[in-house]
Amino acid sequence: MASPNPVARAYNGLITCLAVISGFIFGLMAFFIGADVFMRNVMDSGMPWVIEATEYAMYVATVFAAPWVLREGSHVSVDVITSVLPQRYGRYVVLVASLLGSVICLIVFYYSAIATIQAFERSSMVYKSFTIPEWWINIFVPFGMALMTIEFFLLFWSRLVHSSTAQSGNQV
Repeated sequence: MASPNPVARAYNGLITCLAVISGFIFGLMAFFIGADVFMRNVMDSGMPWVIEATEYAMYVATVFAAPWVLREGSHVSVDVITSVLPQRYGRYVVLVASLLGSVICLIVFYYSAIATIQAFERSSMVYKSFTIPEWWINIFVPFGMALMTIEFFLLFWSRLVHSSTAQSGNQV
């Protein structure tokens, strides 16, 4: 159900858009890896940049998809403890885990933002197949962790307010 709040709609649209971009990136990775293998085996020359580009693409695609995966409840969830506890206590464990996830993501956001700013100020470069500023790579961590902080908090809030959402994802 779409929220009447325009900020919530925009945020939900952003999360969904990032998930679609992530899927597109994974598709491009599959294409270019296949093309590289084909070229190396048939033409004796590949595309040497594909491996490094795939490393970066996998990183970006994962960061882009993570908030959507958390929202949908499609992430790996270890429920060994909550499955043996009475539902009421299991709910408390899930609440604590969601809040803890939000706090951890906030801490990672903070320190990765500092590292990104420092890399920008120092003009640090990464020298591999591509020569690029380090902050171009780093910027995705604080961006993704900010969104994950929000998603974990929304998950915590929805589970706090509505006990029926204890096993499913959330949406603003």
